[in-house]
Amino acid sequence: MSETPGRLARAPVVEPSWLRDRAAVAVLLLPAALTVYFAFSSGGYFVGATGIAAAALAVVLAARVTLAKLPFAGVSPALLLTASALAFYTLWTLISGLVSGAPARALLEYDRALLYLLVLALLGSVPASGARLEAALRAFALGVTVVCCGALLSRVAPDVLPVPASLTVERLSYPISYWNALGLLAAIGVVVCLHLSSGPRQPRIVRALGACVVPPLAVVLLLTFSRGAIGIGLFAIVLYAVLARPWGILGTLVAVGPASAVALMTAYDAELLATPEPTVPAAVAQGHELAAVVALCALGAGALRALLAGIDARLERRAERSRASRVAHPARAVAAWAGVAVAVVGLTVALGVPERVERQYNEFVANSSPKTDDTRERLGTFGNNGRLDNWSVALGSFSAAPLIGHGAGTYQVLWTRDRGSDLDVVDGHSLYLEVLAELGLLGLAPLAVALVTLTVALALRVRGRERSLYAALLAAILAWAVHAGIDWDWEIPAVTAWVFALGGLAIAAPRGGPHARAPGRLTRIGAALGCLLLAVTPALAALSQARLDESVAAFRRGDCTRTADAALASISFLSVRPQPFELLAYCDVRAGFPQLAVAAMGEALVRDPENWEYQYGLALVRASAGLDPRPQARAALYLNPLNPLAQEAVRAFDTADPERWERRASEARLPVAR
Repeated sequence: MSETPGRLARAPVVEPSWLRDRAAVAVLLLPAALTVYFAFSSGGYFVGATGIAAAALAVVLAARVTLAKLPFAGVSPALLLTASALAFYTLWTLISGLVSGAPARALLEYDRALLYLLVLALLGSVPASGARLEAALRAFALGVTVVCCGALLSRVAPDVLPVPASLTVERLSYPISYWNALGLLAAIGVVVCLHLSSGPRQPRIVRALGACVVPPLAVVLLLTFSRGAIGIGLFAIVLYAVLARPWGILGTLVAVGPASAVALMTAYDAELLATPEPTVPAAVAQGHELAAVVALCALGAGALRALLAGIDARLERRAERSRASRVAHPARAVAAWAGVAVAVVGLTVALGVPERVERQYNEFVANSSPKTDDTRERLGTFGNNGRLDNWSVALGSFSAAPLIGHGAGTYQVLWTRDRGSDLDVVDGHSLYLEVLAELGLLGLAPLAVALVTLTVALALRVRGRERSLYAALLAAILAWAVHAGIDWDWEIPAVTAWVFALGGLAIAAPRGGPHARAPGRLTRIGAALGCLLLAVTPALAALSQARLDESVAAFRRGDCTRTADAALASISFLSVRPQPFELLAYCDVRAGFPQLAVAAMGEALVRDPENWEYQYGLALVRASAGLDPRPQARAALYLNPLNPLAQEAVRAFDTADPERWERRASEARLPVAR
């Protein structure tokens, strides 16, 4: 190699073989690892888990850009468009804090969107191959199985795996802490495991293990009593079967169908596990019996699938001959599909499906919160559980600011101001409607582009020898996309991070793509520094949240010294958050410094001006200082007209006597939140 006289030649960047191998394994395990980590961290809903993961991913991406020989080899047009749209959405989420005047709300929402962007970029930077995606999908199935087995164990054997009392309710929610999200994860796990058990060229052991896992996943799905997850799971299973058409599905259905039916019937009959006290001795006994049945069903399904695996190859060869015949005689194929379509339509009409759908729709619209004495009966009801009210507030807020919305994270304050029921709601129970309310069309458009590009790119890959693989992933992602429209899955990374991880890996360019060349040193340095810069805000948010949690815990113990120390530490990491100032204000009052309390609560209000809680708090500390609290009490009531504390404050301070203000402020209840 020639060298330029008088200059040092650039040394090639060499990726050690041990690093390359370990990096490949780590990338394939990442979707599973994120799912398990977030699931056992309350779904990843809270700031700490999201911040830690986003910061770690940014550092890993920086390391890949620096050390990998071809760090951008997986970049494809579909990946670039998806990532660009998601990056615009993420940036607009952050900027929207200027619209709302509540930068902390926007910043925390930004960290979550950044997490999804980083995982998409990291997995998408790896060149695509069917073998890699298949391995990652198997690892993901294992991760889902770990989460769901932990969930099932907490219900059927609470003496073995005890969980907090707040999670031992009639609907299974541990470890994610939300039953609908756990149900969705279990449903997606069933779809993926059906692929592993029936897809072409799957090893016998994989087929057996995939079948073995289906009965316990189905039982977890049932015990969540999540109607949406069950319905969307069935939709995804049918969609996978139609798109993939694997001949191995016959052996899988024979193996898992009866076993799952027995497990589900036994779980449904264990009525004590669906009560508010599923840990009483009688319920524990029922749980142990169910555990034994589920274990036997799982083993039976796996063993039978292993025995039936021998006929899969012959069925697949017959399928190949049938496919060749359809290519040679397309008219026959069209006639066959037309016959199937006519049969399906006829069967649908004969069974009265249209009438049932209309009746259930009317029940959904008319019945807001169906009341049942038996949790199991909710599977036969179709109430909307207040979602129509949630969606109505979101649409009303969107109509008031259709282009830019009201700012990321503000749905909570919009709901408290405009709600028609006394439910306390933080999220809009619909990703798309909540985005319209918070970020307007400028937010929904890039998010829609990202999701549509991802699904279309996957749909285009549902063909050829890898059809079953891509069909399984497409069915799972479409199930998530539909469910996200009726719940707050976006805020739960345990059921969302995998979408962008596996999706990015699936739509990446194959080896030898247009970006399969080593970047220059300056490019590497610039990209790595950019990634490290992205790690700053989520890391600071996680550190701030840890100190804030300490401060709240100390305040509830009555330890104001520790409360103040932890609150100040939280502010030092992230000064835009209002909660630490609220805690400082209440402690200042307890310490006999009401004037300082007024200043501190004012700082909280400046950072979140539409939050009733800080107007209410300012009314209390002003009353403690002998200042007129009535304007702030009325403002709190305007922002949250159905809240009992705000109503009580207006009544209590309806006087001109400063002594009464001070006395009644000392008796008022405090709405200290995380």
